[in-house]
Amino acid sequence: MEQNEKSTEQASQEQSACGCGCGGGKKGSNKVVVAIWVVLLLGFACVLGYTRSHGQNKAEKLLNDAYALYEKQDFAGAADHLRQAAELGNSWAQIYYGGCLKQGTGVAADPAAAVEWYRKAAAQNNSVAFYELAVCYEYGQGVAPSLDEAASWYKKALDSGIGEAQMALWRVSVAKANDLFAHQRYREAVEILKKPAEEGYAEAQACYAACLMNASGVNPDPFAAVEWYRKAAAQNNPTAIYSLGVCYENGEGVDRNLDTALEWYRKALYVGLEDAQSAIIRVEKLKAQKEAEQ
Repeated sequence: MEQNEKSTEQASQEQSACGCGCGGGKKGSNKVVVAIWVVLLLGFACVLGYTRSHGQNKAEKLLNDAYALYEKQDFAGAADHLRQAAELGNSWAQIYYGGCLKQGTGVAADPAAAVEWYRKAAAQNNSVAFYELAVCYEYGQGVAPSLDEAASWYKKALDSGIGEAQMALWRVSVAKANDLFAHQRYREAVEILKKPAEEGYAEAQACYAACLMNASGVNPDPFAAVEWYRKAAAQNNPTAIYSLGVCYENGEGVDRNLDTALEWYRKALYVGLEDAQSAIIRVEKLKAQKEAEQ
């Protein structure tokens, strides 16, 4: 409305200037023209405002009805209401309808169409849409997978207040590093891992420790590797816990200690790393042999 009023004022000034300075007509007749334009512009603004408000209210009602239908497990009805609200431009309806399409809830699954609805919501700066697009690019849902695109959308989500995007960004960084490792681009991989490791992401810490232990893209430093494994193990990272068992079993970065190795292997088994079972059996045999020799 404010923009229309400014346009009206500007049009009024231009009409007045034309009447007074250009000799294009009588001053009185121009006043009539100006008055008519004011009425027309104000009328158009009111109609436009009503249409927008009416559409918004309709979209919100459709969205609320969709919630009610979903609770009644009428998924097809809910999806249809969400579609209608999405088509009216409601960004939340666009996200929810995109979710229906991605999961095939109440409608035939169509991940590619879901991505397009997420894009519409993202164009309205909906931060959840940023996050959803990032997930699609990370896992190749409805689009070709792209870790770079995923990272870009996660960054937008994080900047707009989605705290969960931070963990996702770290996860993508580790995935990018693993891709680089697979192509033997070790130094680049290490550089990518370093930041999330320093920021406290356990998986990155465990990977960075392995690089230090195995001299992958960085000078070997078993002692520093053990410290990074400890940081990750403090967050119950199974790989780091198991790796500390290996360090104590072989005396890498620490003094060899089979009892301590067993403790770490048992912790690894407890947190779900089944490979630790064979390590426990192996170390118990070593201990038995050592005791027999004494």
